[in-house]
Amino acid sequence: MTLNPKLTKLLNEQINNEMSSSYVYLAMAAWFEQTPYSGFAKWMFTQSREETMHALKFYQYLVDRDAKVELQPIAKPKMDFKSPLDVFQHSLKQEQRVTQQINDLFEVAEQVKDHASKNLLLWFLNEQMEEEKTVGDMLNRLKLAGNDTASLLVLDREAGSRPSAGGAPDVTPGA
Repeated sequence: MTLNPKLTKLLNEQINNEMSSSYVYLAMAAWFEQTPYSGFAKWMFTQSREETMHALKFYQYLVDRDAKVELQPIAKPKMDFKSPLDVFQHSLKQEQRVTQQINDLFEVAEQVKDHASKNLLLWFLNEQMEEEKTVGDMLNRLKLAGNDTASLLVLDREAGSRPSAGGAPDVTPGA
């Protein structure tokens, strides 16, 4: 079944969105690498790898549907943050942006009656619900911790225990 041209274009844009998201998380990890928070660095590095895997899932879907893959440039991400709370606030906004992008894609798939694409996008919508909840939970805990160093270090340690994406080997810098 041939993929609708409008949907093909948007799925290619989503590859870019996911790779850009990966780059954003890599910048967050790099910022944390310059702090005592190695657990948060690992969290963000893991998140970066997950976003790359999402881009590859869209890539493979286009290939499997015999559609042309057209890669686009990735913008430079924000590199400076004020605090762990600031980083996680940006992380939540990033996840909400990706959720909206997937919702928009799903609407187009519905309009063109592409049920296979809707199935793929449902997986992503479920993934986004989980991502927003995970980041939101950590953000709420960081707000509770405030500037209490001991509490922040406990949260950092917990963040560092997050499992690697998809069973990938842990090659986290600073780990």
